Amino acid sequence: MIENIKPKIKAYCDANDVSNFSFDTDIRLEELSDSDGIFIGEWNLSIAKPTDEQLNSYSVSQTNEEYDEAQVQAKIDLKASAKAKLIAGEALTEDEANTIVL
Repeated sequence: MIENIKPKIKAYCDANDVSNFSFDTDIRLEELSDSDGIFIGEWNLSIAKPTDEQLNSYSVSQTNEEYDEAQVQAKIDLKASAKAKLIAGEALTEDEANTIVL
């Protein structure tokens, strides 16, 4: 069983120089009714899928719920930044532009 799997996957990706990924499109987590927890069902990143041992080697302070909340807040902040830059006539970062286009 891997507790707090989302922040551990984020730590694994950070350690392997992968900063852009999504749990909606790149990584699919699954939980079977008879399972002891959540596991990686699908892995579509350029780095190797981590083993349970690799993920459990990361010590994280966030829970899965806190990770999700932080991601939602980051999107809100990014949209606010994009809006402020558009109003000021400043250039947007690629991530800011993606909040408008995608």
